[in-house]
Amino acid sequence: MITLLRQVFFFTLFAVYVLPAAASAGRSLVLVNPNGGQGTAKTITEGIAMVDPGGKVMVVPGTYNEAIVIDKGLTLKAVGGKSGAVIVEPTGTPTIAVQITTSAPVVIRGLTLHYGGFNGIRGEGIVDVTVEGVTVVAVNPPLGVGTGVSVANDPNPSGVRAKLTVRDSFLDGSVSCAAWPSACTGVSPSFPQIFPVVVRGDVDLVAERNLIRRAGGACIFVQPRNDLAGETNAEILDNDLDECHPLGRAGAIFVAPAGANNPSATRPLSATGIVNIVGNTIRNSSLSCMTTTGVSYIVFGGRIERNRIEGVVQPCAFDTNRTRPAAIWLGSRLLSNLFPRVNVTVRFNDIVGNAQAGLRVAQNMTPAIDASCNWWNDASGPSGVGPGSGDALVVEPGASPPGSNVPLFAPWAVEPIAETGEEDGEDGDRGARGVGGEDRAGEPGAGRQRVESRCD
Repeated sequence: MITLLRQVFFFTLFAVYVLPAAASAGRSLVLVNPNGGQGTAKTITEGIAMVDPGGKVMVVPGTYNEAIVIDKGLTLKAVGGKSGAVIVEPTGTPTIAVQITTSAPVVIRGLTLHYGGFNGIRGEGIVDVTVEGVTVVAVNPPLGVGTGVSVANDPNPSGVRAKLTVRDSFLDGSVSCAAWPSACTGVSPSFPQIFPVVVRGDVDLVAERNLIRRAGGACIFVQPRNDLAGETNAEILDNDLDECHPLGRAGAIFVAPAGANNPSATRPLSATGIVNIVGNTIRNSSLSCMTTTGVSYIVFGGRIERNRIEGVVQPCAFDTNRTRPAAIWLGSRLLSNLFPRVNVTVRFNDIVGNAQAGLRVAQNMTPAIDASCNWWNDASGPSGVGPGSGDALVVEPGASPPGSNVPLFAPWAVEPIAETGEEDGEDGDRGARGVGGEDRAGEPGAGRQRVESRCD
């Protein structure tokens, strides 16, 4: 408490003596202090109104019962550190708790947001939003579709791209199986469909080093535009995801058009993009039947590497129209001839303890993708079309020609590899311990001789 009072006193002195002197030149920094003081704002909304574009709004610890609209480029930052949290907690259930309406860069850093409506932090159109070190918690979320941090640039007649960065943050959808048993069982009644991180349309997303829990939808959802055109890119890096309970039985990370938005002969899917999913840990500690996949990758291309996907898929997991249960699902089983093949590599992952399948590919996944150097939870390699007893590699029938969608899974790692940072499977001791494999020639499972190959 003493530390907090000292900090408030310091910032109040700054506001009294420095800010008024600079008033004629505008305000590049505004202190928000609910106790007032010359040169300060009492609410965050007042601080945003007072500060110059590109300036800083510094907020002292306290609870601020207001919904916020950010209509200019600025940095909104909590100050006070260990002396207390800055909590934004709007009264009622506003549709959006923190709304960004400017195309200028906006940085939100260090705040805690408790929201009771459908959307926490949201930008629409051409926005450039960075969320760092922020806690976003849905409080008694309503039934229906909601988001924690989201940006939608759709439609986009200007062609200008939007940006969203979510970094070093904690996002909690508050959909637990204790509060909503159907989030684990799939039995009625319904539960809130909260997506903690969502982008749609012509957006570049960076989501890194976040802790995401208790979602009612996919924990991270990357969507093309609703017209199935445009370009969507994402770097999903080093996140820790657990208790992702998607109401639509999708994945913890879902890369796909929304809902029933599927291509047709007269409405093709032309959207492009690169979505890299690297270094993430994905679990299902609630043992939910609703988490059909750890990663469901239906559109775009990129890399799925260095992830640990552990115990995500349960024996009770459901099929969906587009996917079947797997730690990693690639392609679409629905309208497979209308969804282009996803151009991905799946390498250096730890695929551990997933029922039904570790990797499963749809019939449109031809030619075969590179799925080598993964740890399948057993040194003998994957089961299914593989020769081993690890998590299964499953190939959906119907590819043309038959079997042309069987991934190139050899060599495989003979010990966990995701966190090693080592990609050589041959040199020195690491190579001697690190690879196993099959001859890739011939039918799946044929030619079971060990290969000497590099995992790089």
